[in-house]
Amino acid sequence: MALSLSAWLSCADPLRSADAIFVLAGRESRKHYGLQLFRQGTSPRILFSVSRFEIRRFSKMQLPVPLDLLKIAADVPPPRRHYFVLFEAGKVEVEYVEPGRFGTLTEIKSLARWLNKNPKIESLLIISTGTHLRRVRLCCRSLLGTNIQRALVAAPDSPPSENDDRPGMFSSRVAELEELSKVALYWLLLKLLPHPNAG
Repeated sequence: MALSLSAWLSCADPLRSADAIFVLAGRESRKHYGLQLFRQGTSPRILFSVSRFEIRRFSKMQLPVPLDLLKIAADVPPPRRHYFVLFEAGKVEVEYVEPGRFGTLTEIKSLARWLNKNPKIESLLIISTGTHLRRVRLCCRSLLGTNIQRALVAAPDSPPSENDDRPGMFSSRVAELEELSKVALYWLLLKLLPHPNAG
């Protein structure tokens, strides 16, 4: 049962090339994987979603173009800090994202607006943690419309710590059940709340 739940949540698509890579905010492993695919030529551009707790670490990563995002965010109160960062053709662009109550929903709504401003983007690779992909897929289906080809890709898990044992396995099962409850909540939100479709 637990294994089937994990597989259902981790609904990844085959990896393929795309016009852009979009990396959701969260675990650093997502960003490293996105950079790896970008450097391999999977896409000519990569768009990162960077939330308040990631800004300092993000600026210290080996980015395609050096960026001091912490300096850019200095005048914004910490709870309001969230940015999209685009790397393309040796250049970097930073765009502020208004934070919302539901993180993934806010990110995909912001992505829909970004796509509307960038009509040349017709295909996307969307990177998140494997067990979060079902929730991400719900948001994409509702908010991105059908004219954007998209593939949802799971970032490799971070290496397990030396102390991983049965309690760690129990924690992962709890996390999967929590994620299942979030999927149900997002399904309700997307059904009941009016969200403009990016078409």
